[in-house]
Amino acid sequence: MSKFFSKERFRQVVDVIRVRPKEEVSLKEIYTFKKGAKAKAAELISTKPKSPTPSLPSQRPSLKRSIIFALVLFCVFGGVLIFLNLRSFNNRVLNSLEENLNRFSAQSSTLQIFNLNAGRQSLLGSQNFSPVSPFQKFATEIWPLLKSSVGTYQSFNELANQITLLLNNSTSFINNFPDLILSRQGEALISQLEALKKNIDLVIEKSSKLALNAAKIKEFSPTNFDFYLPLQTDLSRYQKFLGSFLNWLKAKVDHHLFVMILNPSEIRPGGGFLGSYADVVVSSGSVKSVNLHDINDLDREFKSKIIPPEPLEVIATRWRAADSNWFFDFPTSAGKLLQMAETSNLYSQEKIVFDGALAVTGQVIQDLLKLTGPLEIPKTKKTITADNFLFEIQKEVQFGQASSASYPKKILQDLTPLLVDKLVSLTPSQKQKLFELVKKWFSGKDIMISFKDAELQNFFGGLNLSGQVYELPRNFAGDYLAVVNANLGGGKTDLFIKQQVSLSSQINADGIVSDHLTISRKHEGDHAKDWWYKVPNQNYLQVFTPLGSSLDNFTGGVQKKIKPSINYKNSGYVADPTVLQIESTFKDFLNYPTLRSFEAFGKNVFATWTKTEPGQKTEIALDYTERLPVPLAENQTYQFVFEKQAGVVSDYHFEIGAPVGFVWQENNLPIFEYQSSDPPGRLILNLTLKKAS
Repeated sequence: MSKFFSKERFRQVVDVIRVRPKEEVSLKEIYTFKKGAKAKAAELISTKPKSPTPSLPSQRPSLKRSIIFALVLFCVFGGVLIFLNLRSFNNRVLNSLEENLNRFSAQSSTLQIFNLNAGRQSLLGSQNFSPVSPFQKFATEIWPLLKSSVGTYQSFNELANQITLLLNNSTSFINNFPDLILSRQGEALISQLEALKKNIDLVIEKSSKLALNAAKIKEFSPTNFDFYLPLQTDLSRYQKFLGSFLNWLKAKVDHHLFVMILNPSEIRPGGGFLGSYADVVVSSGSVKSVNLHDINDLDREFKSKIIPPEPLEVIATRWRAADSNWFFDFPTSAGKLLQMAETSNLYSQEKIVFDGALAVTGQVIQDLLKLTGPLEIPKTKKTITADNFLFEIQKEVQFGQASSASYPKKILQDLTPLLVDKLVSLTPSQKQKLFELVKKWFSGKDIMISFKDAELQNFFGGLNLSGQVYELPRNFAGDYLAVVNANLGGGKTDLFIKQQVSLSSQINADGIVSDHLTISRKHEGDHAKDWWYKVPNQNYLQVFTPLGSSLDNFTGGVQKKIKPSINYKNSGYVADPTVLQIESTFKDFLNYPTLRSFEAFGKNVFATWTKTEPGQKTEIALDYTERLPVPLAENQTYQFVFEKQAGVVSDYHFEIGAPVGFVWQENNLPIFEYQSSDPPGRLILNLTLKKAS
């Protein structure tokens, strides 16, 4: 073979020859080259077709198929990863939203005007979710569920921001409130209230937006999105109130408020004897004037002849403003008082009408004196403290009456401006303390409000600030109790009466509730210095129970035969319709001559008289039953409602026994106990039954 086609060169040539489909190289033809001959590479290729032979399968896919396959894999696995990422993001949104909603819901009851600081703390951790990325934002446009989840979360954040702003503005308003009122900054007061109303409007708007978004994901999340409904209801109430209150404040007329100063040393059903009052005039948001009066100023000009409630006939022939605070339901007492005031010549001649009444017990003055410190009256050099306030006031009044002074309570006129000056100069910490005191006064019925305007009255009544008797719902499964005293001819002895109220209540399997009530009263005025504390305490005692309660047994009490001192009919007296309606239900008990029952304010009332000598103790015991609408069953809630009388300090002990075979979930015992010397004005105990193990 030549140098051109040696065996090695031949192999190299063959190695580069490409085999086309259905063609092959003939080695026999290739090997016929003569020695030294030269041949072209093209001659080595035989193009003569041969019989077809099966082709071998391709060892690598085509480029097109590879690209398509790679794209499919990318879309599948990439799509799965994207879906998982978005699903994780959606779950994080829902989980974060649920966490915040649960936190918010748990604290939603604190978001009220009387618990602002606690409400603010509940929102501090609400915004703990990272911002939405551009890609996630794009994904929300193509995945409706994710869009709804993110939208709901954003709505919640907007709501939380608005509530935080509302709480901050409310706190600022409360801190400034004493200055705004006492310094007569009416325009500033109105401006801040308008700002608060605007905040509330925005909160309601944002909560409605949250509700709309939440409805879209409710079926995909177990989160309770109804948490804001009570809050929205409360805010709607505030919204309506502020609308009416702002209209009232901005009116360019004089608004008269009757501020009742109640004396707890001579207790009455509405909180104390009405010995003094203030005519407070409000105009354009500012306190225009405060005129202090002895109640006799009004009564001397009150000429109407009204028959008093029967128990009052032991001390009065004619019903007058001083005894108008007769009803346990404060709005009723306030209504009678304002009628008498407006028909008195003192106000009727100038056509003055009162927009409402506000009752203040002696506890309020005592607490204010604790806050401000002692006050020295320059004219008399007398120092008034929280401890001696009631005693010094009563002493001045008694001396003034004995000397026929024109105004025996002048000490109140001297004390008021001194107290106002102290309140104006309170420090920030003292202002916060004052706010806490205001909450306590309203809760304990040391301040009660009644307005003629229905919208304003509904607001105060809804917050339990008006002192109205609790209305039991239909088919009420529970018990109700109120113990109400009235000092009639017992001097000023209630300051020295120590009262204990004990109720043992047993619920039976048949739905009958058996109550055993004892009330003891000890007169500790036997060592007092002044005579008006050392006379016998004569008390008209009323026990309010559920309507339909029936008497089983009674011990104690004294019998009083009350005979009118005049013939009312012949003397031109008229009966009050409310009193007439109550007294038409009077029922005496043949076996218990010291006891009477009647109906008032949707309750059955048992009434008796007690007389407690100085240093002595008296006690009454009352057994009665009521029937529940249906017998109680497991997991059913039983409600016990107790309402305290304003101005009265007592020790209370309540025991509520579950039916045989049951215990209370709240303490896992068959008897639930409550004990306090300072319960709220309205105590509601919700107890749930469960089978005893």
